[in-house]
Amino acid sequence: MILTASANDFDSTLLVRTMRASLAVESHLSLLLWLQGDVRRMIPHDVLFSCNGSLGNEAYQYDVVSAIPGMRTSLLPPQTLQMIGERMHEDWVAAADSAGPAALCRDFARYLAGSEPHAALATMKHALCHAISDTRVRVDHLYILLRQRQPFSNEERRLFELLLPHVDAAVSKIEALPTQARARAGQPATFDSLGVNSLSNREREILEWVRCGKTNIEIGMILGISGFTVKNHLKSIFQKINVSNRAQAVGKLDTMSTSGSRALAAG
Repeated sequence: MILTASANDFDSTLLVRTMRASLAVESHLSLLLWLQGDVRRMIPHDVLFSCNGSLGNEAYQYDVVSAIPGMRTSLLPPQTLQMIGERMHEDWVAAADSAGPAALCRDFARYLAGSEPHAALATMKHALCHAISDTRVRVDHLYILLRQRQPFSNEERRLFELLLPHVDAAVSKIEALPTQARARAGQPATFDSLGVNSLSNREREILEWVRCGKTNIEIGMILGISGFTVKNHLKSIFQKINVSNRAQAVGKLDTMSTSGSRALAAG
């Protein structure tokens, strides 16, 4: 516990260490480890949901960071994530207009009303949200902590306000997920456009992370599976696309992507 037994105080040493550790975040894996480590010690939570960019339009971007199996950006319904982000953003703006920007503690269930059912999301009961306004481009970067058990306290709300600039800086350094990066660049989805139907959704996801230079351990941490499971998936991928190692798989994927883009352009 970081709160002292005597008053509304906290472990300043842990707070400073947590802030400094944010500077070392440089990948999805290191972000997950930081959030699940010092940040979670200060504010226990199960999920970080970030909404970055122009909320409410096509430039809307989001990411989910969690160690819970199935709680992955690529596995959650996009419409549901956008709806949650927009609803919580509206509440945050309304509160900020009346009392000034501050973190909000909310019952999470009502934000799921009318959304596509999802087992992992449905277990989340409480939300703590706050946003950083980027006045240069007139957008708000919204961050939401979710957890399954007790509501967030006022002390945790104040701590989140202190940590938010460091959370925002850490998330901003992380490369976009492969699917979001292609969408922003206006590129066709590699697998869909090229019709590599023999690969499962999980195999496609793993191959994209290999393409991004992630190791088996890093991919396992991102997807919530073991490095050994990733290795077995890669063996299956190599057999299906007729290659013998990671470099050949990425090379073949790049070649197929180039060929597919040329075919689409010619068509």
